[in-house]
Amino acid sequence: MASSFRIVLYQACIAMVISAGFLPVDPDQSLAALLAGTVCVAPNAYFAWRAGVERSPSRLLAQGVGKLVVTMSLMAAVFATVRPAPLGFFAAFIAIQLMYVAGSMGSGRPAR
Repeated sequence: MASSFRIVLYQACIAMVISAGFLPVDPDQSLAALLAGTVCVAPNAYFAWRAGVERSPSRLLAQGVGKLVVTMSLMAAVFATVRPAPLGFFAAFIAIQLMYVAGSMGSGRPAR
């Protein structure tokens, strides 16, 4: 369970780092990166919490599908209403998704 929350924390941090990196270049790109962070991190945080308390594999699978639907719905809502800069949004979105790989690589114990 702690590993799931750690990955969500990594995702939030990378969204802020990318947003801060875009800020001097273009504030619109920076805002887009923050929006991508919100689109990804909010559903992932809820799912990480549910994964820690859920014991039924079928319910956990359904919640995973629900997380995907919520993520896509938030993305559609952001693009329909705010219309973020695509480079900032998708750069952050892809980097945030890569945190699954980075987080899982760091979850092992060191070799002795």
